[in-house]
Amino acid sequence: MANLIDSNGDLEQLSGVETFKARSGGLYGTVAQDYAEDKDHFSDESVQMLKFHGSYQQDNRDTRKARKKEGLDKEYYMMLRTKFPGGRITAEQYLLCDDLATKYGQNDIRATSRQDFQFHGVIRGNFRPLIRDLNLIGKMTSIGGCGDIVRNTMGNPVADIDPKYKDCGADLLELTQRIATATLPTTKSYYDLWLNDKKCTVNDDGTLTYAEDLREEVEDPLYGKQYLPRKFKIGVGTDFDNASDLYIQDIGVMAVTENGKILGYEILAGGGLGFSHTLERTYPRAGSHIAFVSEDEVIDIIFAIIKVQRDYGDRTDRKQARLKYTIDKMGVDVFIKKIAEYAGKEFAPARNVKPYAQPDYLGWHKQIQDGLNYVGVWVENGRIKDFDGGYPYKTGLRAVIEKFRPSVRITPHDNVILANIKDEDIDAVQACLDEYGLPTDKGISQIRRMEMACPALPLCGLALSESERIIGTFMQGLEDAGHGDADVCIRMTGCPNGCARSSSSEIGLIGKGPGRYVLHTGGDFNGTRMNEMLIPVMKEAEVVPTIARLLTLWKEQAEEGERFGDWSKRVGTEKLRELLELEPAK
Repeated sequence: MANLIDSNGDLEQLSGVETFKARSGGLYGTVAQDYAEDKDHFSDESVQMLKFHGSYQQDNRDTRKARKKEGLDKEYYMMLRTKFPGGRITAEQYLLCDDLATKYGQNDIRATSRQDFQFHGVIRGNFRPLIRDLNLIGKMTSIGGCGDIVRNTMGNPVADIDPKYKDCGADLLELTQRIATATLPTTKSYYDLWLNDKKCTVNDDGTLTYAEDLREEVEDPLYGKQYLPRKFKIGVGTDFDNASDLYIQDIGVMAVTENGKILGYEILAGGGLGFSHTLERTYPRAGSHIAFVSEDEVIDIIFAIIKVQRDYGDRTDRKQARLKYTIDKMGVDVFIKKIAEYAGKEFAPARNVKPYAQPDYLGWHKQIQDGLNYVGVWVENGRIKDFDGGYPYKTGLRAVIEKFRPSVRITPHDNVILANIKDEDIDAVQACLDEYGLPTDKGISQIRRMEMACPALPLCGLALSESERIIGTFMQGLEDAGHGDADVCIRMTGCPNGCARSSSSEIGLIGKGPGRYVLHTGGDFNGTRMNEMLIPVMKEAEVVPTIARLLTLWKEQAEEGERFGDWSKRVGTEKLRELLELEPAK
């Protein structure tokens, strides 16, 4: 391993999180000590360790002020995030998740933009039982759902079933699973803390007592003692299917095809969306084209890139710790040389191939397999819940999955695919979806097909503004303004961290404070170009009329077939502001 003093800065200046990781003994940290105390939340140090185990500590921000007035502490909850490589799970696993959300959480599941599930509203006493049941009954895991390691590996959820993949010559979902397995941390802390009853006693008062020999410390061969400087994201896709948004991943693995057959894999590196409104040195970045490799070389180059980031990523400033900043500080050419050094070989140069489609998978489709079909169900911002006066997603999806036992896939757009449905069951499945009013490619307007919003308030501690709870109102306003037919990608986040990929969309709304948003335009629909700031701050009431005006201008001025993102990029932000009769940007 490289000398950290030379490559990462003065060790005495390490961030606090780095100190926690260094003394965690392999991600055990102070979790056992915290559980010995009868309280409803974890210490700051344990909170950092729990991220690696797939969880964030949150609190109900809707009740903060009232509780403070009453002299009460915050209303704490845990969020647990799973890892489903490529978004694929069985019907039985889905039904178990549905049960666990009711038993241990807030009676809903959140499908995420990284193709996994989040359980929200989990009180501390239910946290260990939830992880146990998820693993021991469902054979699912949450380790690495969060934290400074490789998170859920994204992939094309229909790569094993859609006819477009028939002649590929490779199983891309299997490759996605291989990457996810190869990048798991080797520590036994996850097993010891949550699954090993020989090392944990549950006391009558709800506290836990762990064995004195709980820790079994090992230095991870991939991640080292301190793991990575920041989170690390990997996605697998193809040139004809970029639903995984390969350009915003730390590593994007793009299968390049000719006449449907895979020729090799274009490797992208350094993508990332998070930034801070007040720090110009932080920014979203599209991944750089790094190399073109064979399937046998994919894991090798991934390991080399991870190790370069491990040894040269900034550990003194977490706002500069993502791979995108490491590459920009090194320079792409030097970074490529470092990869070769760590891999012990040089890789073929990138071919600069770009993807040309980003399907949403909604509606009915024939499968490669004779007599089988899949259907994409639109789930409003991924929230699988029975909404009062709205879609009964939780009850309806359970009814369909319980009866027909399809393979289930979570898409990168927060939606759900039901696969392996027999020809003779199509009408019955559709009738069941209709019974509960669940939309596929029908039942929603065109403008809502690609809509995404992050959870934001009330539980996300980073949210500056509403997102999931208000985007439906905005979209309804655009429909009422006559733009329900607009084929445009609109994404929204309650802060600049980009969980719903707002910076890579054609129209992006980013929270800047209560009732205030930044408007971005000009992203490429296929995900190869970041958008640009158009309006630095706008009030909630201005969102719908402003976007409606932009869509009207696009329809009036665009060249034939020109998408909104390409039109707005061509016109430019200065001219758009003039057309909107706004003051020039400062």
